[in-house]
Amino acid sequence: MISIIPRLTMVVAVAVLLGGHGCRPTGGQPRPGMPAEPQAQHPTGPVTIETFVRRVYVGGVPYDEVSRYDPSSVTPVLLAMLSDEKEESHWTNIVVTLGMLGDERAVEPLLAFLRSGDGKTLSADRYRAKTSVVMSLGYIVNKSGDDRALKFLVDGVSVNVWKHRGIGWKSPYHRSRQALYGQLASMSLLGLGLSGRPEAADVLVSVKRRLTTSDGKALRAQIPGVAGIVEESLKANAIIAKSGLDGYYAGETNPIP
Repeated sequence: MISIIPRLTMVVAVAVLLGGHGCRPTGGQPRPGMPAEPQAQHPTGPVTIETFVRRVYVGGVPYDEVSRYDPSSVTPVLLAMLSDEKEESHWTNIVVTLGMLGDERAVEPLLAFLRSGDGKTLSADRYRAKTSVVMSLGYIVNKSGDDRALKFLVDGVSVNVWKHRGIGWKSPYHRSRQALYGQLASMSLLGLGLSGRPEAADVLVSVKRRLTTSDGKALRAQIPGVAGIVEESLKANAIIAKSGLDGYYAGETNPIP
């Protein structure tokens, strides 16, 4: 597992959520086994957005480099790539980059991408890309304040809600629908953390309190590692609320990759 953050419990939790692959504090997810491509070398000016998302980032999509791009011009390009089957191996980078850009125009296409599927078991690339949508919505909420994305995340902390969201595809890593829905609920918690919004913090606090009630045992069974995920999401939310995403990713102890 590749990570440069010291919060080991959160790294483990996120790695499990993403199907056993490591990640780092820049928000992206590496793709082990992909053909080697040039690493980003921090050029004096940004490369084309197509080149950027097609690169392999062993440590994850770099937030500071995404910030160099103009969302109004590159978001349509990325959405077109997300509809192109030939770009499947790059979809995770595309989804994460769309989230980091924060353009609210990406919300509905991302949700449609998440739901799309014919009932078959997904490839590893598709699985990582689709599950990345949920957490990436947190970036969009932070940057645009989009109410649709916020409501999707708030409602999504309930495993039962996911049963009615039209997720037809099958996970290559989970034996049951319930386990998949538990993962998606976990990603919703992480997205609320990345949003930095006070309403999101309230929801996280509410979930934390539930863990101390009679519902706690059932909640832990539905969402493995939920206590640690909630705790680190609350910490991330507080940092981002105070310092923004730039300040969050400039730190050395950011809780959420």
